[in-house]
Amino acid sequence: MAEREHLIRRGIFRTVVIILFMILVGNIFVMMVPRHSYYKDQALENRQVRFRVRAPRGLIMDRDGVILADNTYIADITVPKNSLGSDGPDSTLTRLINWFDLPPEATLARLREQKETGHRGALVLISNASMPQIAAIEERGRQLPGVRVEARPRRRYLFGELFAHVIGYVGEVVRADLDTTGDSTGYRIGDMIGKQGIESSLENLLRGGSGIKLEEVNASGRVVGRRPVWLQDVTPGKDVTLSVSLALQHRMAEAIGERTACGVAVDTRSGEVLAAYSHPAFDPNLMTVPISAEQWNTLSGNPEKPFFNRIVQATYPPASLYKPVTSLAGLANGVISTSSILEPCLGGWQFGNRYFRCWKRAGHGLVDHTQAIVQSCDTFYYQLGLRLELDQLAAAARSLGLGRVCTKVFADEASGNIPDTAWYDKRFGKGKWTRGVLLNNAIGQGEILVTPIQMAVLTARLATSGRTPDPVFVINPRSPAKLPDALPFRESDLAWVRRTMELVVSEGTGKAAKLDSIDVAGKTGTAQNPHGDDHAWFMCFAPVKNPEVAMVVIVENAGHGSSEAAPVARKWLEAYFAVGDSLPSLPAPVLVNGRGH
Repeated sequence: MAEREHLIRRGIFRTVVIILFMILVGNIFVMMVPRHSYYKDQALENRQVRFRVRAPRGLIMDRDGVILADNTYIADITVPKNSLGSDGPDSTLTRLINWFDLPPEATLARLREQKETGHRGALVLISNASMPQIAAIEERGRQLPGVRVEARPRRRYLFGELFAHVIGYVGEVVRADLDTTGDSTGYRIGDMIGKQGIESSLENLLRGGSGIKLEEVNASGRVVGRRPVWLQDVTPGKDVTLSVSLALQHRMAEAIGERTACGVAVDTRSGEVLAAYSHPAFDPNLMTVPISAEQWNTLSGNPEKPFFNRIVQATYPPASLYKPVTSLAGLANGVISTSSILEPCLGGWQFGNRYFRCWKRAGHGLVDHTQAIVQSCDTFYYQLGLRLELDQLAAAARSLGLGRVCTKVFADEASGNIPDTAWYDKRFGKGKWTRGVLLNNAIGQGEILVTPIQMAVLTARLATSGRTPDPVFVINPRSPAKLPDALPFRESDLAWVRRTMELVVSEGTGKAAKLDSIDVAGKTGTAQNPHGDDHAWFMCFAPVKNPEVAMVVIVENAGHGSSEAAPVARKWLEAYFAVGDSLPSLPAPVLVNGRGH
């Protein structure tokens, strides 16, 4: 009996096992045969993928709230990272390269660089794809698994060349940028990063933070199903307000025209830069998408040097604009008075075996200290220079802002050169130079070098007895400009310099900058240029009794400041003070990709 029950139980167990096995086999059969296509589609077409979403950069606006730089959107064509491992003759990547006639070796090298430098997710095959390229991908979507069209923000400079050297530009992140940003996780090859100007110096503020979203996509990389899940929100970049005025910048560019020149205007009360324009310039919109090596070589090899920022990079001898500095050094050290008369100018001055000429070959005759500035007499200043010690002259120049970097905006800003005893000893050897260097230094020639932005600072500090802060390009109410150290000159001497500069414009070499209704004080200069024609300088401030603005203009290879640079300043001042019909106008925005802004 027990044996029979045992056999029955074994039979039942076997039957159950057989039935379960048949059910399992049946389900497998159904999945593999009748419903094969359905489960294949489910497995291949629906998956969740993380996508990195680039943040739009912050806006850049002028002092009146006019947008100068914003963002538009362009499309990139991307491929999966694993496409590099299967780039045979019949692969998706090879087909794309052939379809779009891309250079195979260069394209594969660029994709490998993206992958090797930690690029997450898809690799950018074509940046800023054209509409025909986008249409080709959309039409063949099912034949191109993992290939996507992705939108991303592109920087847009609404006024092209006008602010190129102040705002700078953004460009694609390359390996060198990853080595210098100190942020190995935030940037990827193909991201945008500030390369020059405000875009570079305020990169951390403008760039924002990328977001990460989780989306369901099919085998072709197309988004399907429900809304994405945001794992990390996009943080847009912070907006920045510049001190520069669009209208005044436009007027500076108009006044300079097509000449190789630079103009800088500063608010004497705050140090805010109202206009800063360097010409020739370039269109920064060209730099926001990849350009060919040929295009880059054409731009960078242009003999007119459009990338050269004369505002802060160019250094020139200050020429006669330096004479007020020499006068103040002489007055501060008691070697001359405001009414002193030195030996007459007969066209030059003999020192040792060298004859130093005055710019006026016929000579100025007998002039006092005031007329020496008004008529810009070199002979008078040769004599004054010999009464000074070299270090006394250098100290006076440095107290007015020369010989140092004076902004925190431009990484490539030049410091210029204000030579002193230590500098000459180092260059020529101790005791191997003579006091003859003082004759050149006294008239702003020789080894003295300054930038236009430095000369704008000097002009503003002469106008305000040293109260103008260092140049400000970005308005930040929470961080007021720091006042400079007090000048080492008597107020009476500074007032005398201002009166003489007023006479320069009213009756001297600066008459071309004279306005009918506003008193202007200024100084002309002609800087010797060993590589060609002389450079024309002019510096000025106005109104004389209550200065609001100081400016400097230099026109390269143009000759005399009185005839070339002073008229540029006059045109700009007319716009600033809205004299007559010279109200500053606003330029029309430029076009990018055929669209207006």
